[in-house]
Amino acid sequence: MHLPSLTVEGFRGIRALELPSLGRVTLLAGRNSIGKTTILEAIRVFASRGDSRILLDLLHDREEYVSGNDDDGETIDFPDFASLFHNHDLGDGNEVPSTIRIAAHPARHSLALDLVDAEVQQDLFGEGIVTQHLHVSVGDHSRTFPVGPPLRYMSIRRQRFLSRMHESQEPDIWPDPIVLESLGPGLAENAKMAELWDETTLTPAEEIVIDALRLVVGGELERIAFRSNRSRPHRSQGRRAVAKLKGSSMPIPLNRLGDGAQCLFGISLALANCQDGLLLIDGVENSIHHSVQPDLWKMIFRAAEKGNIQVVAATHSWDCVASFAVAASEASANGILYRLEHTGDELHAVRYSEEDLEVAAQQRIEVR
Repeated sequence: MHLPSLTVEGFRGIRALELPSLGRVTLLAGRNSIGKTTILEAIRVFASRGDSRILLDLLHDREEYVSGNDDDGETIDFPDFASLFHNHDLGDGNEVPSTIRIAAHPARHSLALDLVDAEVQQDLFGEGIVTQHLHVSVGDHSRTFPVGPPLRYMSIRRQRFLSRMHESQEPDIWPDPIVLESLGPGLAENAKMAELWDETTLTPAEEIVIDALRLVVGGELERIAFRSNRSRPHRSQGRRAVAKLKGSSMPIPLNRLGDGAQCLFGISLALANCQDGLLLIDGVENSIHHSVQPDLWKMIFRAAEKGNIQVVAATHSWDCVASFAVAASEASANGILYRLEHTGDELHAVRYSEEDLEVAAQQRIEVR
């Protein structure tokens, strides 16, 4: 399933935002901290159908925790689910965060998240314990799972397990998630790339990955493989990518070829592993020289159309926008650019069509 449009309400810093149409490849541009990453996160939550593991990952990535005390008086942290909501500052405690709504057509797949009013339970000593629950609904389906104290007495891993177990016990038939890969900001971890490579090697998609790397390395690149670190032979974190170059008898670590090669490797691997799904790229221009970006975008457009993939990426680089404009004007697949901007406290998205992008690129008109 692809997203023809996107509506986000009450999620993090977004009170309300509508992207009336999304292309085969959509680029979000705007200054730092304006909301590009938040939109990508909203798509992740929507595609996962509100999976608690994804919500916990988002909170962990941004280090959003609330401190509390365990039974021994030790201060520990637990995930702050309220920070996902637009009016997360609860003030005197009498306010309730607004509902998060993330929708795409058809409307039956819309997602809503609510923090359910606190409940008071009795512990073993008869004292009241306040508990919060997150209510998740997708279309006509709904489920509720605990997200606050007394789970504060448990580790983050334990909370993730209990939340997932609670979901698995729900009698409802839950809508299937959308196939999705997410990259950035920054380079993908070795463990992630190794996992994607295992699904790619010895398939036709392997050549796509090699061709992408040659944008940086050139024709000297022959093969790519993953090798285990001898000090940690049984752990995926110990595997590293190595490259075989022409004229060289021994492979070299891929990271010796620079961050640009690793970035292209991650993007091409993700494209090879999200057929008929979604690919999100935060900071698509990171570590990629401006001279390579036109070919990068052409590769993304070709792979997206061939694999029936919808790509949504974010950037604040003019070179990236200009390269995207050129690739979009030449590709048969639809490319759309949105420039995000604030008007007071409201976030707006200004759409640029392929024709607009072509003129902007030719005239060097600033659209970031």
